[in-house]
Amino acid sequence: MKSKGFAFRVLIYVTVVVIAILISLLYLIQVQTNRKNAYNSSSLLIDQLKNTITNNDERVRSLTASLKEDYITRAKAVSYILDKNPSIEKQITELAWIANLVSVDEIHLLDETGTIYGGTKPKVYGENMETNEKLSAFKKMLTEKNFAMCQGLTTDTENQKPMMYAMCWNDAKKKLVMIGIEPMRLLNELSINEMDAVIKEFPAYEGVEILVANDSDNEIIGATNATYIGKNLFQIGLEDNSDKLNIVTEQTATISGEDSYCSMTRYDSYKIVVARYKSIVLQGIWIPILLTTIYMIVAALIIVFIIRRMTARIIDEHKNANSDAMTAFSNRRAYEDAIKRYDDKSYEEDLVYVSMDLNGLKKVNDTRGHEAGDELIIGAANCIRQCFGNYGEMFRIGGDEFAALMFADLDRLTMVQMDFAEEQENWSKEHQMTLSVSCGYVRATEFPDLTIHEIAKLADDRMYEAKDKYYKTMNIERRTI
Repeated sequence: MKSKGFAFRVLIYVTVVVIAILISLLYLIQVQTNRKNAYNSSSLLIDQLKNTITNNDERVRSLTASLKEDYITRAKAVSYILDKNPSIEKQITELAWIANLVSVDEIHLLDETGTIYGGTKPKVYGENMETNEKLSAFKKMLTEKNFAMCQGLTTDTENQKPMMYAMCWNDAKKKLVMIGIEPMRLLNELSINEMDAVIKEFPAYEGVEILVANDSDNEIIGATNATYIGKNLFQIGLEDNSDKLNIVTEQTATISGEDSYCSMTRYDSYKIVVARYKSIVLQGIWIPILLTTIYMIVAALIIVFIIRRMTARIIDEHKNANSDAMTAFSNRRAYEDAIKRYDDKSYEEDLVYVSMDLNGLKKVNDTRGHEAGDELIIGAANCIRQCFGNYGEMFRIGGDEFAALMFADLDRLTMVQMDFAEEQENWSKEHQMTLSVSCGYVRATEFPDLTIHEIAKLADDRMYEAKDKYYKTMNIERRTI
């Protein structure tokens, strides 16, 4: 009996030891898995940071390039104005007016030797490309007269403010026109792209610290915890073990009083560090089975919730769609939203409301079938798009009813009307089916005191007058169409 009791106790002890070993192994495996996952996640965050830094730099370069093209265009615009009005060159007030017109801060006129002889700043008259550092960047233009240049961001030594300068020859190649602009968009972009601002905009994660330091001196220039900025990586307990560019190294360190798994890499001129608190990485590993069960239940609930939300969203989006499927025009809902923008009569002077109605659709549907009717509707939409598409918005507000909110002066409107008539005639010949659209045009300048709804009503009246005229001309009973 004693041997049986002893064997039972041994079995209990063995079972406890085995369970303890299994729990320990499970713990160690879970620790290693969580640690590996933490480093993998940190590597992904580092890649995201690299992309963000690259994209920020690329955005600044792209904006600078687009601004240079824009500023060269403005310099050419000033040159054109001065060529048309040579007498303005000596009138500083007029030059200042032109500067304001093309949205530049300074205008300088240089002769063929590269010497300033006119412009909005008389105090720089007489300076030339040999003595003025700002001008010297454009010296190659003295020999390349078909060339235009825009200087990158520089500092105006007089006012100590950042500026960009662009220069071009006039058409006669007798003088150079230079403009100067304070590029606020670029300055704002540079401010946004400072490393501290970049890190602040980066998504925050619980238990994660992100730091970016200069590669040269390890000074922290961006961090999720602002108290680290200005400190050295060594001061907060990190070792510089990143020897090669773009190679992620791993270490443990104490960050903000928390033992952390830290990933570090060198990228461009920076060191990027992502630290994850052990307490967050390892939380809950004692009950992995329970957590897995809870996870599966929660995951199932989340999936059902997401599916329901996505289904509801798809239904809502379908209900709230603003596009007409047949013509790809904006639909009635979009039309009503667009009209609301003009409820306070704050529309532009060259606004033109166009009411349109397709003639003969019922007859085509009755005699040739609805496929032919659909073809007629699509043909009308294509003609409308071809003629009105470059001047505003187009809407299909009913089966055979269309409207357009376009912006054109009287001459442009007349040309569009002629083009539209020609497009309908060409389509009719090509498809051997008569395409005719009755139109009512109302320019906002005709009735400045009318609301947009009154203008729309007047356009409808004119459209119906055109439709009646069409039916009389064609000797067709309107009720049959």
